[in-house]
Amino acid sequence: MNSMWWRFMSIDIFLYVFTATSAHLVMSLGQTLFHRHLGHRRFGGIFFRNHVHFHHAHYSGDHIASIHHGNNEGNNTPFFLIPTVLVVGLSYLFMRFDLFVVQLAAMSLSFYAHVYLDKQYHLAGSRLDRFSWFKRKQQLHFIHHRHANCNFAVIDYFWDRLLGTYRGVEATRQAAPGASTTREIGVGRQGHDLLQSRRRPREAGGTGPIPRG
Repeated sequence: MNSMWWRFMSIDIFLYVFTATSAHLVMSLGQTLFHRHLGHRRFGGIFFRNHVHFHHAHYSGDHIASIHHGNNEGNNTPFFLIPTVLVVGLSYLFMRFDLFVVQLAAMSLSFYAHVYLDKQYHLAGSRLDRFSWFKRKQQLHFIHHRHANCNFAVIDYFWDRLLGTYRGVEATRQAAPGASTTREIGVGRQGHDLLQSRRRPREAGGTGPIPRG
């Protein structure tokens, strides 16, 4: 009796983990494709205009982080909710209810994590700065803002590896020896953020900024 109960519990636990993981990966892949094909292609229409003319225009060149968040003008996030709601609706029709609840929770957390981390990447002095994993992902995201044809993911950059759009920190440094993707922020008189390089000595001597893409 106990062994049968444990067997059923093990199967349920596996299904819960599989459902939650799959839900996050679907959200992650969706964000990457949405970003790449709609946010950076002219046929994306309003998505392209919002993303390039607002987000990339605001965080460009040496201005890729701020001490405060920008406004929500041109924000594409609400549009990404449309396919998310469709997936949730179809799942409700075909999935077991407990698995549906797990999927809904995982997709909601994944959606929030994507929005939150994207904001934190561009926030100077973020409380996440003390974590090495965050700094690594932030550097990859900053590379995207300097070379807009790469690193479309926000969390899972292995999607970019699979899609052939990944550009690593080391590759960027090799293109500009001695460059650092770490930045520090100052605020101009009129509220414009001024980004300055935090230079590090080159191994062979000297320093240099990352070239703009």
